[in-house]
Amino acid sequence: MNGLILFEDDHLLVVNKPSGINTHKPDRFTPDGIHEWLTKREPRWRNLSILQRLDKDTSGVIVFGKTQRANQSLTQQFEKHTIEKTYLLLSTVRPTRQKFWAKSPNCVTEFEFIDSHGEYFLTQARPLTGKTHQIRRHASESGFPILGDALYEGETAPRLMLHAYKLGFEHPATAERVLFEASVPRAFDEVDALVAAAEFREPLFNESTNAFRLISGAADGFEEVIVDSYAGTLLVQWQTEAAVAQEMGLIERLQKECEPSAIYAQLATKQKRLAPRLVCGSKLGERASIRENSLTFLINFGEGLATGIFLDQRENRRRLLALPLQGKTVLNTFAYTCAFSVAAAKAGAVTTSVDLSKNYLEWGKDNFRANGLDPAAHDFIFGDAFEWLKRLAKRGQCWDVVILDPPTFSTTKKGRVFQAARDYEELAALAVPLVAPGGWLLCSTNQRTLEAEPFEKSIQIAAQNCERFTESLEFETLPFDFRVAPKERPYLKTFWARLG
Repeated sequence: MNGLILFEDDHLLVVNKPSGINTHKPDRFTPDGIHEWLTKREPRWRNLSILQRLDKDTSGVIVFGKTQRANQSLTQQFEKHTIEKTYLLLSTVRPTRQKFWAKSPNCVTEFEFIDSHGEYFLTQARPLTGKTHQIRRHASESGFPILGDALYEGETAPRLMLHAYKLGFEHPATAERVLFEASVPRAFDEVDALVAAAEFREPLFNESTNAFRLISGAADGFEEVIVDSYAGTLLVQWQTEAAVAQEMGLIERLQKECEPSAIYAQLATKQKRLAPRLVCGSKLGERASIRENSLTFLINFGEGLATGIFLDQRENRRRLLALPLQGKTVLNTFAYTCAFSVAAAKAGAVTTSVDLSKNYLEWGKDNFRANGLDPAAHDFIFGDAFEWLKRLAKRGQCWDVVILDPPTFSTTKKGRVFQAARDYEELAALAVPLVAPGGWLLCSTNQRTLEAEPFEKSIQIAAQNCERFTESLEFETLPFDFRVAPKERPYLKTFWARLG
C-alpha cells in the first residue's frame, strides 16, 4: 500500500484514493469501495467512519475517522464549510477568467487558472460548498469541461482528470491546523491509457503481493486485451483474433512503461485458447514464484493453458488466510494447484484438496513446500469432485470450511456435462452436508450468465433442501485491479455462507 496511506494517527486515517474506486460500495453486488477495502485490511481500521466522499473517478485526499471524537469534530467542520478543499483539473479549453466564482443554487466553486499544461490547461478548484459533482458541473457550465468527464461533455481521456490535491482542517485532538497533500497524478503529465492503468495499481501492491492484473480490457481503455503481471513478467492475452494485430505496438509500450523481465502472449478467445509464448525477454525457468498476501505460489507459462494461479481469487484467499482456522478443517474441491488450501493451512487448518489432475495436486504440494508447510500433514485426493462429495457424505465426514470453485463448464468422470449456470444448485446440495454446524460454505463462480441474485438463491435452496439454514450470506467479488467497464457487472461472484 505504498503511496496509498498519507497519514495515520489514533484519530485519523488519510488516504490517496485512486481514480476508479468508489468511496464505498454503491450496492451489495458491486466491488468494494476504498472504505470496505481498508476495513478488511487491518483490525485497527475495522471501524473507520466515512466523513466525506469523492466521486468514483476522482482521485486524491480523503479522510476517515477512527474515533468518536474525530467523527464529531470533522462532521462539524464539513457542515460549517471550514475545511479547506483544493482540487486540480485538466481541460482542453482555457478558462476565460483568471480567478472567479461559479454559482448555482446553494452551490459555489472558486476557480483559478494555473497555467498551460502540455496541450491542456491546468486549473485549481476550491468548492466552498459540498454538492455532488459540484466542480464537474460548474467547470462544464463555465465553458471548460474536465478532460475525461463524459457525463459533463468533457473530451475522452484514460481517466477523469480531476484530483483532490489538498485537504486542510483542524485536528480533532490537538486543534492544530493540518494540511494533507496527494501528489499530482502522473497521468496529468502523460495523458495515456497505459500510464493511467499502471498508476492505478501502483499504490495497491507492494512486496507482499507482486502479481496482479495490469490491464483489464475496455475498463482500462484496451478493448479485447488483458495483461497480468507476475512479479515483473507480463502475460498478454488477446481475447479476439483481431486484437492480435495490436501486438507489436502494445509490446513496445509495455516494455517502455513497465520494464518487464519478460513478456509472454497468449490467444485466449471463447473458441480457442493457445499456450503462452515468449515474445521478448528471458524465458522463465520451470517454475517461478510470485507473492500474494505474503504467501508464495509457483507459476509456469509452459505447463498447460493457465499459469497455476487465478489472480482474481486473491481477496477470497486473503479472507481465508485471516479466518481463525487453527485446529480447524478445510475441504477444497476443484483444487487446481491448491492455492486456497495453502492459505487455509497457513492459517492453521488441516486441509483436504480434491482435483481430477494428479499433476496439479503435485504442483499444489510444491506450493505447500514453498510456504514452509508439510504436505504430508494434509490430504490430497485425486478424483472427480462430484463423486468424492457423495462418497465423503456417505462416510459422515464434515469440515469447518468447504470450498466450491468449479470451472464454468466441465465434463465429469462419468461423462456428465456440468454447467455452472444450470447445475450449481445441485453441486451446492452435495457440499452442504459436509459443512460442520457453524461452518462456512464458500461458493464461487466466474460464469458471466449466472447473475448474483439467482446464484445466491440457488445456494439458499440447496441449504434448505438439506435442512440447513444460512446464518449469514456474504458476497465477495473481483479485486480492484480486475476493473469493470461502465455498465458491466463483475464476472466473479462468491458467497460465503455460514451454515447453522
